[in-house]
Amino acid sequence: MFSLPHSREVDTRLFANVLDYSTQSASYKPLWLGGILAEAIKGKKEITFKEIACHMISKAWYPITHCKLSFGTQDSLPRIVSCIREKYDIKPDEKIDTIYRAIYNIQDKEIIKQINVLYNMVPYRLLSPFYEIGSKENFNKRMKELTSEDENAFYTFEDKQGRKCICLGEAWHKYLNDNQVIISAWIEYSLIYFLQKKNPNVPAIPLKISPPDKRDLGDATKLWKYFGAQKGLNDIYVNRPFTEKNIAEYGGLSIDHFIPWSFVLHDEIWNLVPSFKNINSSKSNALPNLDVYMKNFCNLQYELFDFVRSEEHEGKQKAMLNKLLEDYVHIMPSNWDSTKAWYQISSDKFKDCLKNTIIPLYQIAYNQGYDIWECKDRIIYNDLIHTQNTEGYIAEQIESSYMKGVKK
Repeated sequence: MFSLPHSREVDTRLFANVLDYSTQSASYKPLWLGGILAEAIKGKKEITFKEIACHMISKAWYPITHCKLSFGTQDSLPRIVSCIREKYDIKPDEKIDTIYRAIYNIQDKEIIKQINVLYNMVPYRLLSPFYEIGSKENFNKRMKELTSEDENAFYTFEDKQGRKCICLGEAWHKYLNDNQVIISAWIEYSLIYFLQKKNPNVPAIPLKISPPDKRDLGDATKLWKYFGAQKGLNDIYVNRPFTEKNIAEYGGLSIDHFIPWSFVLHDEIWNLVPSFKNINSSKSNALPNLDVYMKNFCNLQYELFDFVRSEEHEGKQKAMLNKLLEDYVHIMPSNWDSTKAWYQISSDKFKDCLKNTIIPLYQIAYNQGYDIWECKDRIIYNDLIHTQNTEGYIAEQIESSYMKGVKK
Protein backbone atom coordinates (compact mmCIF):
# COMPACT_ATOMS: atom_id res chain seq x y z
CA MET A 1 0.00 0.00 0.00
CA PHE A 2 1.15 3.54 -0.76
CA SER A 3 1.84 6.17 1.85
CA LEU A 4 0.06 9.40 0.98
CA PRO A 5 0.62 12.86 2.47
CA HIS A 6 -1.59 13.31 5.51
CA SER A 7 -4.46 15.77 5.52
CA ARG A 8 -6.85 16.93 8.24
CA GLU A 9 -9.51 17.77 5.68
CA VAL A 10 -9.78 14.52 3.67
CA ASP A 11 -9.58 10.83 4.55
CA THR A 12 -6.31 9.76 2.96
CA ARG A 13 -6.52 6.30 4.49
CA LEU A 14 -9.63 5.45 2.49
CA PHE A 15 -8.27 7.25 -0.55
CA ALA A 16 -5.22 4.96 -0.46
CA ASN A 17 -7.59 2.00 -0.80
CA VAL A 18 -8.94 3.42 -4.06
CA LEU A 19 -5.81 2.20 -5.84
CA ASP A 20 -5.10 -0.98 -3.94
CA TYR A 21 -3.20 -2.43 -6.87
CA SER A 22 -3.14 -5.97 -5.44
CA THR A 23 -6.86 -6.43 -6.18
CA GLN A 24 -7.03 -4.81 -9.63
CA SER A 25 -8.55 -6.96 -12.38
CA ALA A 26 -8.77 -4.13 -14.94
CA SER A 27 -7.04 -0.84 -15.68
CA TYR A 28 -10.07 1.35 -15.12
CA LYS A 29 -9.45 2.65 -11.61
CA PRO A 30 -5.94 4.09 -12.06
CA LEU A 31 -6.83 5.46 -15.49
CA TRP A 32 -10.10 7.02 -14.30
CA LEU A 33 -8.36 8.65 -11.37
CA GLY A 34 -5.60 9.79 -13.72
CA GLY A 35 -8.23 11.49 -15.90
CA ILE A 36 -9.67 13.26 -12.88
CA LEU A 37 -6.22 14.45 -11.82
CA ALA A 38 -5.42 15.70 -15.34
CA GLU A 39 -8.47 17.97 -15.28
CA ALA A 40 -8.20 18.94 -11.61
CA ILE A 41 -4.71 20.38 -12.04
CA LYS A 42 -6.14 22.61 -14.77
CA GLY A 43 -8.28 24.11 -12.04
CA LYS A 44 -11.50 22.26 -12.90
CA LYS A 45 -13.83 20.90 -10.24
CA GLU A 46 -16.68 19.95 -12.55
CA ILE A 47 -15.45 17.30 -14.99
CA THR A 48 -17.50 15.41 -17.57
CA PHE A 49 -17.44 11.64 -17.86
CA LYS A 50 -16.43 12.15 -21.49
CA GLU A 51 -13.33 14.16 -20.56
CA ILE A 52 -12.18 11.52 -18.10
CA ALA A 53 -12.87 8.65 -20.53
CA CYS A 54 -10.87 10.40 -23.28
CA HIS A 55 -7.95 10.72 -20.87
CA MET A 56 -8.22 7.00 -20.10
CA ILE A 57 -8.08 6.03 -23.78
CA SER A 58 -5.25 8.48 -24.49
CA LYS A 59 -3.16 7.05 -21.64
CA ALA A 60 -3.77 3.47 -22.77
CA TRP A 61 -3.07 4.27 -26.42
CA TYR A 62 0.74 3.91 -26.45
CA PRO A 63 0.96 0.70 -24.35
CA ILE A 64 -1.72 -0.94 -26.50
CA THR A 65 -0.91 0.23 -30.03
CA HIS A 66 2.86 0.71 -29.95
CA CYS A 67 4.03 -1.72 -27.25
CA LYS A 68 1.21 -4.25 -27.76
CA LEU A 69 0.73 -4.85 -24.06
CA SER A 70 -2.16 -7.00 -22.93
CA PHE A 71 -4.80 -5.45 -20.67
CA GLY A 72 -6.47 -8.79 -20.01
CA THR A 73 -9.75 -10.23 -21.26
CA GLN A 74 -11.97 -8.25 -18.87
CA ASP A 75 -10.75 -4.84 -19.99
CA SER A 76 -12.66 -3.07 -22.78
CA LEU A 77 -9.99 -0.43 -23.50
CA PRO A 78 -8.12 -2.52 -26.11
CA ARG A 79 -11.38 -2.99 -28.05
CA ILE A 80 -12.13 0.72 -27.93
CA VAL A 81 -8.59 1.62 -29.02
CA SER A 82 -8.70 -0.95 -31.84
CA CYS A 83 -11.99 0.44 -33.11
CA ILE A 84 -10.62 3.98 -33.17
CA ARG A 85 -7.40 2.84 -34.87
CA GLU A 86 -9.38 1.19 -37.66
CA LYS A 87 -11.24 4.39 -38.48
CA TYR A 88 -8.83 7.20 -37.66
CA ASP A 89 -5.23 7.85 -38.61
CA ILE A 90 -3.68 8.34 -35.18
CA LYS A 91 -0.06 7.23 -34.85
CA PRO A 92 0.79 4.64 -32.17
CA ASP A 93 3.40 6.97 -30.65
CA GLU A 94 1.46 10.20 -31.13
CA LYS A 95 1.65 12.80 -28.35
CA ILE A 96 -0.93 12.15 -25.67
CA ASP A 97 -2.48 15.63 -25.95
CA THR A 98 -2.99 15.15 -29.69
CA ILE A 99 -4.60 11.75 -29.09
CA TYR A 100 -6.89 13.25 -26.46
CA ARG A 101 -8.12 16.03 -28.77
CA ALA A 102 -8.68 13.61 -31.66
CA ILE A 103 -10.73 11.22 -29.51
CA TYR A 104 -12.69 13.99 -27.81
CA ASN A 105 -13.80 15.37 -31.19
CA ILE A 106 -14.94 12.01 -32.62
CA GLN A 107 -18.60 12.08 -33.66
CA ASP A 108 -18.83 8.46 -34.79
CA LYS A 109 -21.86 6.91 -33.06
CA GLU A 110 -20.34 3.42 -32.88
CA ILE A 111 -17.20 4.66 -31.16
CA ILE A 112 -19.17 6.93 -28.82
CA LYS A 113 -21.26 3.92 -27.84
CA GLN A 114 -18.10 1.96 -26.99
CA ILE A 115 -16.66 4.85 -24.99
CA ASN A 116 -19.92 5.06 -23.04
CA VAL A 117 -19.19 1.55 -21.71
CA LEU A 118 -16.55 3.18 -19.51
CA TYR A 119 -19.30 5.19 -17.78
CA ASN A 120 -21.29 2.18 -16.60
CA MET A 121 -19.42 1.14 -13.47
CA VAL A 122 -16.04 2.80 -13.04
CA PRO A 123 -17.16 6.25 -11.78
CA TYR A 124 -19.17 4.57 -9.03
CA ARG A 125 -16.94 1.59 -8.18
CA LEU A 126 -13.94 3.90 -7.70
CA LEU A 127 -15.63 5.23 -4.55
CA SER A 128 -16.22 1.77 -3.02
CA PRO A 129 -13.66 2.22 -0.22
CA PHE A 130 -15.59 5.22 1.11
CA TYR A 131 -19.03 3.62 1.48
CA GLU A 132 -20.70 0.31 2.29
CA ILE A 133 -23.42 -0.77 -0.13
CA GLY A 134 -25.41 -3.96 0.23
CA SER A 135 -25.19 -6.62 -2.45
CA LYS A 136 -28.93 -6.42 -3.13
CA GLU A 137 -28.94 -2.67 -3.65
CA ASN A 138 -28.68 -0.89 -6.99
CA PHE A 139 -24.99 0.03 -6.66
CA ASN A 140 -24.84 3.07 -8.94
CA LYS A 141 -28.07 4.58 -7.67
CA ARG A 142 -27.09 4.05 -4.03
CA MET A 143 -23.61 5.52 -4.61
CA LYS A 144 -25.14 8.66 -6.08
CA GLU A 145 -27.37 8.97 -3.04
CA LEU A 146 -24.56 8.46 -0.51
CA THR A 147 -22.21 10.95 -2.15
CA SER A 148 -24.92 13.58 -2.42
CA GLU A 149 -25.53 13.25 1.34
CA ASP A 150 -21.81 13.44 2.24
CA GLU A 151 -20.35 16.94 2.47
CA ASN A 152 -16.84 15.39 2.49
CA ALA A 153 -17.39 13.20 -0.58
CA PHE A 154 -14.47 12.84 -2.98
CA TYR A 155 -16.90 13.73 -5.73
CA THR A 156 -20.63 13.81 -6.40
CA PHE A 157 -22.57 13.05 -9.58
CA GLU A 158 -24.42 15.61 -11.68
CA ASP A 159 -26.15 15.88 -15.05
CA LYS A 160 -25.31 19.15 -16.80
CA GLN A 161 -27.34 19.78 -19.95
CA GLY A 162 -27.50 16.08 -20.69
CA ARG A 163 -23.83 15.47 -19.91
CA LYS A 164 -22.82 13.24 -17.01
CA CYS A 165 -20.30 14.93 -14.70
CA ILE A 166 -18.49 14.52 -11.43
CA CYS A 167 -18.10 17.46 -9.08
CA LEU A 168 -14.97 17.32 -6.93
CA GLY A 169 -15.26 18.30 -3.30
CA GLU A 170 -13.47 21.54 -2.45
CA ALA A 171 -11.07 19.91 0.02
CA TRP A 172 -10.35 17.03 -2.38
CA HIS A 173 -9.68 19.41 -5.27
CA LYS A 174 -7.14 21.23 -3.12
CA TYR A 175 -5.57 17.94 -1.96
CA LEU A 176 -5.16 16.66 -5.53
CA ASN A 177 -3.49 19.88 -6.61
CA ASP A 178 -1.24 20.20 -3.56
CA ASN A 179 -0.02 16.60 -3.95
CA GLN A 180 -0.30 16.09 -7.70
CA VAL A 181 3.27 14.79 -8.18
CA ILE A 182 2.93 12.12 -5.51
CA ILE A 183 -0.58 11.09 -6.59
CA SER A 184 0.49 10.95 -10.24
CA ALA A 185 3.37 8.63 -9.32
CA TRP A 186 0.95 6.59 -7.23
CA ILE A 187 -1.36 6.18 -10.23
CA GLU A 188 1.57 5.30 -12.52
CA TYR A 189 2.79 2.62 -10.13
CA SER A 190 -0.65 1.05 -9.93
CA LEU A 191 -0.90 0.94 -13.71
CA ILE A 192 2.58 -0.57 -14.01
CA TYR A 193 1.75 -3.22 -11.42
CA PHE A 194 -1.46 -4.10 -13.27
CA LEU A 195 0.29 -4.36 -16.65
CA GLN A 196 3.13 -6.42 -15.20
CA LYS A 197 0.59 -8.95 -13.92
CA LYS A 198 -1.03 -9.11 -17.35
CA ASN A 199 2.33 -9.31 -19.19
CA PRO A 200 4.59 -11.39 -16.92
CA ASN A 201 7.19 -12.25 -19.59
CA VAL A 202 7.49 -8.81 -21.15
CA PRO A 203 10.57 -6.68 -20.37
CA ALA A 204 10.68 -3.01 -19.35
CA ILE A 205 7.00 -2.51 -18.50
CA PRO A 206 7.63 0.81 -16.66
CA LEU A 207 9.15 2.25 -19.85
CA LYS A 208 6.14 1.24 -21.94
CA ILE A 209 3.58 3.45 -20.23
CA SER A 210 4.36 6.62 -22.19
CA PRO A 211 6.44 7.50 -25.28
CA PRO A 212 10.03 8.56 -24.54
CA ASP A 213 10.98 12.22 -24.87
CA LYS A 214 13.80 11.38 -27.27
CA ARG A 215 16.00 8.56 -28.53
CA ASP A 216 19.63 8.74 -29.62
CA LEU A 217 21.26 6.22 -31.96
CA GLY A 218 24.20 8.49 -32.69
CA ASP A 219 26.92 6.18 -31.33
CA ALA A 220 25.46 3.11 -33.04
CA THR A 221 25.30 4.98 -36.35
CA LYS A 222 28.94 6.08 -36.00
CA LEU A 223 29.97 2.51 -35.21
CA TRP A 224 28.27 0.98 -38.26
CA LYS A 225 29.67 3.70 -40.49
CA TYR A 226 33.16 3.16 -39.11
CA PHE A 227 32.82 -0.60 -39.56
CA GLY A 228 31.39 -0.13 -43.07
CA ALA A 229 34.26 2.08 -44.19
CA GLN A 230 36.74 -0.59 -43.14
CA LYS A 231 34.94 -3.83 -44.01
CA GLY A 232 32.02 -3.05 -46.28
CA LEU A 233 28.35 -3.21 -45.43
CA ASN A 234 25.14 -4.88 -46.64
CA ASP A 235 21.53 -4.39 -45.67
CA ILE A 236 20.59 -7.91 -44.53
CA TYR A 237 16.90 -7.39 -45.34
CA VAL A 238 17.30 -6.54 -49.00
CA ASN A 239 20.74 -8.17 -49.48
CA ARG A 240 22.22 -5.17 -51.23
CA PRO A 241 25.39 -3.24 -50.41
CA PHE A 242 25.41 0.42 -49.45
CA THR A 243 26.50 1.75 -52.83
CA GLU A 244 25.61 5.11 -54.29
CA LYS A 245 23.12 3.46 -56.64
CA ASN A 246 21.36 1.55 -53.88
CA ILE A 247 21.35 4.54 -51.54
CA ALA A 248 19.67 6.59 -54.28
CA GLU A 249 17.02 3.87 -54.65
CA TYR A 250 16.45 2.79 -51.06
CA GLY A 251 17.53 5.80 -49.00
CA GLY A 252 20.53 6.43 -46.77
CA LEU A 253 21.84 4.50 -43.80
CA SER A 254 19.50 4.04 -40.85
CA ILE A 255 19.74 1.80 -37.79
CA ASP A 256 17.12 -0.90 -37.28
CA HIS A 257 16.21 -2.80 -34.13
CA PHE A 258 16.10 -6.47 -35.18
CA ILE A 259 13.63 -7.17 -32.37
CA PRO A 260 11.48 -4.00 -32.41
CA TRP A 261 12.49 -1.24 -30.04
CA SER A 262 8.92 -1.00 -28.74
CA PHE A 263 9.39 -4.49 -27.28
CA VAL A 264 12.99 -4.48 -25.98
CA LEU A 265 13.09 -0.73 -25.21
CA HIS A 266 16.86 -0.49 -25.42
CA ASP A 267 19.47 0.38 -28.05
CA GLU A 268 22.10 -2.24 -27.27
CA ILE A 269 24.34 -2.97 -30.22
CA TRP A 270 23.63 -6.73 -30.35
CA ASN A 271 20.06 -5.97 -31.48
CA LEU A 272 20.95 -3.30 -34.05
CA VAL A 273 21.66 -3.67 -37.76
CA PRO A 274 22.26 -1.14 -40.54
CA SER A 275 19.43 -0.80 -43.02
CA PHE A 276 18.43 1.44 -45.89
CA LYS A 277 16.03 4.10 -44.67
CA ASN A 278 13.14 3.00 -46.91
CA ILE A 279 13.60 -0.67 -46.00
CA ASN A 280 13.67 0.19 -42.31
CA SER A 281 10.46 2.20 -42.71
CA SER A 282 8.86 -0.76 -44.47
CA LYS A 283 9.80 -3.10 -41.61
CA SER A 284 8.46 -0.55 -39.13
CA ASN A 285 7.38 -2.17 -35.82
CA ALA A 286 7.43 -5.77 -37.06
CA LEU A 287 9.51 -8.85 -36.41
CA PRO A 288 11.82 -10.03 -39.22
CA ASN A 289 11.21 -13.53 -40.53
CA LEU A 290 13.79 -15.59 -38.62
CA ASP A 291 13.91 -18.31 -41.25
CA VAL A 292 15.02 -15.72 -43.76
CA TYR A 293 17.17 -13.34 -41.74
CA MET A 294 18.56 -15.04 -38.62
CA LYS A 295 21.66 -16.49 -40.25
CA ASN A 296 22.67 -13.22 -41.88
CA PHE A 297 21.92 -11.27 -38.73
CA CYS A 298 24.18 -13.50 -36.64
CA ASN A 299 26.93 -13.41 -39.28
CA LEU A 300 26.88 -9.63 -39.43
CA GLN A 301 26.80 -9.28 -35.65
CA TYR A 302 29.79 -11.58 -35.29
CA GLU A 303 31.72 -9.65 -37.93
CA LEU A 304 31.08 -6.44 -36.04
CA PHE A 305 31.99 -8.02 -32.69
CA ASP A 306 35.18 -9.51 -34.13
CA PHE A 307 36.10 -6.20 -35.73
CA VAL A 308 35.61 -4.32 -32.46
CA ARG A 309 37.67 -6.74 -30.36
CA SER A 310 40.38 -7.57 -32.89
CA GLU A 311 41.33 -4.40 -34.74
CA GLU A 312 43.62 -1.64 -33.56
CA HIS A 313 41.51 1.44 -32.96
CA GLU A 314 42.59 4.91 -31.95
CA GLY A 315 41.23 8.09 -30.42
CA LYS A 316 37.48 8.65 -30.32
CA GLN A 317 36.80 5.41 -32.18
CA LYS A 318 38.58 3.37 -29.50
CA ALA A 319 36.59 4.97 -26.67
CA MET A 320 33.32 4.54 -28.54
CA LEU A 321 34.01 0.90 -29.39
CA ASN A 322 35.04 -0.01 -25.86
CA LYS A 323 31.79 1.47 -24.58
CA LEU A 324 29.61 -0.38 -27.09
CA LEU A 325 31.51 -3.64 -26.58
CA GLU A 326 30.05 -3.74 -23.08
CA ASP A 327 26.59 -4.30 -24.59
CA TYR A 328 27.63 -7.81 -25.58
CA VAL A 329 27.97 -8.73 -21.88
CA HIS A 330 24.19 -9.12 -21.83
CA ILE A 331 24.11 -11.97 -24.36
CA MET A 332 26.86 -13.99 -22.70
CA PRO A 333 26.58 -16.37 -19.73
CA SER A 334 26.59 -14.49 -16.44
CA ASN A 335 29.44 -16.60 -15.03
CA TRP A 336 31.84 -15.56 -17.79
CA ASP A 337 34.63 -13.11 -17.30
CA SER A 338 33.71 -10.76 -20.12
CA THR A 339 37.17 -9.24 -20.48
CA LYS A 340 38.60 -12.69 -21.26
CA ALA A 341 35.57 -13.83 -23.25
CA TRP A 342 36.07 -11.05 -25.79
CA TYR A 343 39.19 -12.79 -27.05
CA GLN A 344 38.30 -16.43 -26.40
CA ILE A 345 34.80 -16.73 -27.79
CA SER A 346 34.56 -18.47 -31.17
CA SER A 347 32.23 -17.55 -34.01
CA ASP A 348 29.94 -20.52 -33.30
CA LYS A 349 29.77 -19.81 -29.56
CA PHE A 350 29.05 -16.13 -30.14
CA LYS A 351 26.23 -16.94 -32.55
CA ASP A 352 24.77 -19.50 -30.14
CA CYS A 353 24.74 -16.89 -27.37
CA LEU A 354 23.09 -14.38 -29.67
CA LYS A 355 20.43 -16.85 -30.84
CA ASN A 356 19.73 -17.90 -27.25
CA THR A 357 19.03 -14.25 -26.45
CA ILE A 358 17.08 -13.32 -29.57
CA ILE A 359 14.79 -16.33 -29.94
CA PRO A 360 13.01 -16.13 -26.52
CA LEU A 361 12.47 -12.39 -26.99
CA TYR A 362 11.18 -13.04 -30.50
CA GLN A 363 8.72 -15.67 -29.29
CA ILE A 364 7.30 -13.46 -26.54
CA ALA A 365 6.97 -10.52 -28.94
CA TYR A 366 5.21 -12.77 -31.46
CA ASN A 367 2.85 -14.02 -28.76
CA GLN A 368 2.03 -10.39 -27.93
CA GLY A 369 0.85 -9.77 -31.47
CA TYR A 370 3.84 -8.36 -33.34
CA ASP A 371 3.57 -9.03 -37.07
CA ILE A 372 6.23 -10.96 -39.02
CA TRP A 373 7.79 -9.12 -41.95
CA GLU A 374 9.85 -10.03 -44.99
CA CYS A 375 11.30 -7.60 -47.52
CA LYS A 376 9.67 -7.88 -50.95
CA ASP A 377 12.78 -6.56 -52.71
CA ARG A 378 15.13 -9.14 -51.18
CA ILE A 379 17.67 -10.73 -53.52
CA ILE A 380 19.66 -13.91 -52.91
CA TYR A 381 23.41 -14.39 -53.32
CA ASN A 382 25.48 -17.52 -52.84
CA ASP A 383 27.50 -15.74 -50.18
CA LEU A 384 25.21 -13.16 -48.69
CA ILE A 385 27.49 -10.98 -46.59
CA HIS A 386 31.01 -9.67 -47.12
CA THR A 387 32.59 -12.17 -49.51
CA GLN A 388 36.22 -11.65 -50.37
CA ASN A 389 35.24 -10.73 -53.93
CA THR A 390 32.89 -7.92 -52.91
CA GLU A 391 34.30 -6.64 -49.63
CA GLY A 392 36.78 -4.16 -51.07
CA TYR A 393 34.29 -2.87 -53.62
CA ILE A 394 31.56 -2.35 -51.04
CA ALA A 395 33.89 -0.58 -48.65
CA GLU A 396 35.06 1.70 -51.47
CA GLN A 397 31.48 2.58 -52.41
CA ILE A 398 30.52 3.27 -48.81
CA GLU A 399 33.48 5.57 -48.40
CA SER A 400 32.55 7.55 -51.50
CA SER A 401 28.82 7.60 -50.69
CA TYR A 402 28.56 8.69 -47.08
CA MET A 403 31.76 8.05 -45.16
CA LYS A 404 33.51 11.35 -45.79
CA GLY A 405 35.02 12.71 -42.64
CA VAL A 406 34.93 9.43 -40.71
CA LYS A 407 38.43 8.70 -39.38
CA LYS A 408 39.69 5.18 -40.02
